[in-house]
Amino acid sequence: MALAFRLRTQIALCERLQMFGPKSGLRKIAAILALSTTITLSGPLSANAADDNSKTLEFLSSKFVNKQYLEGFSAGKADYGFTLEAMLQRKALGLPLTKQIDAVNHVLNNATIAGKAGVGYLFDDKKVVKPGLAGKFLFTSAALSVANNPIRNTTVAALKKIIQKDGTIIGSTGNTFDYAWVVLGLEVNGQKTTANLVANKLAAMAKTDGGFGYDQTADTTKSSTDSTGIALQALSSVKAEGTASQISTRKNVVAEAKKWLSSTITVDHWESWGDYDVNGTAYAAMGLKASGSGISKISAWLKTKLAPTGGLVTPWSNGSGDAFATAQAVAPLIGLSYLDLLPKPKK
Repeated sequence: MALAFRLRTQIALCERLQMFGPKSGLRKIAAILALSTTITLSGPLSANAADDNSKTLEFLSSKFVNKQYLEGFSAGKADYGFTLEAMLQRKALGLPLTKQIDAVNHVLNNATIAGKAGVGYLFDDKKVVKPGLAGKFLFTSAALSVANNPIRNTTVAALKKIIQKDGTIIGSTGNTFDYAWVVLGLEVNGQKTTANLVANKLAAMAKTDGGFGYDQTADTTKSSTDSTGIALQALSSVKAEGTASQISTRKNVVAEAKKWLSSTITVDHWESWGDYDVNGTAYAAMGLKASGSGISKISAWLKTKLAPTGGLVTPWSNGSGDAFATAQAVAPLIGLSYLDLLPKPKK
């Protein structure tokens, strides 16, 4: 009975992670179930930076189906959340927009696929926008300078419909990734007032230890590195927004979150489930970088996890590159956060 309950709990967690957040925990849980049942740049990187990581770019690009999207954990089914992040990583590696055009046209420029009249990967079966995915879509569109304003405007309007006056996102259960990506997506698309409201709510979701957990449900009892890292990037993106009191409060939250990360690091990386955590380390590093801290030691550790083929290895990838880890960990490997991928403001 105890084993059966534990398995059911893990399966439920898998489903939640698959819907909203990074899949590092999901991949590890999947492995457990099997055993149980049997850097600062705003534009493209220099040519040298791209050349130095050409194998990683080649590895990640090879995982795109028809050059359009990454498959998820179900064969033949696109995972648009990971696809969007993989597109950000490819920009970090110096790949110009023209070289990502197939993915851009499929994922960012196609209203039928992304979301039209409440139908598409940005919406659920009730035609309600998926907040975290919508925020990631908006952020990626801005980071890659994609001319898709009509779809962006529709997505922004859909998001605003589920954001209450106090910044609460309806239907989110306080999911850190939802809130963080909504802040990031709205902020870089000129929706600063709404982004500020959601950021204030996100700041209030910090746990007593200073970090951030996956969500605000009773199932989430501890802070995690990936949740804390994405929260730090979001809060750093709006550090000058709002009243003096709001700015001060968020500044203190950021400081405490960084303290929590410092207290949980294992020399130069973070661990979870009893082993090293590439995705969690990457997100933590990006959060630290976005909030002004150096990450050279962490970047150096990530580089030790590169397979000869260019992908990042994980405890469960048997020495081979893991597409899902690589789709989230390249930017910090070369010293960048997601905020560093945004175009430079015009003077």
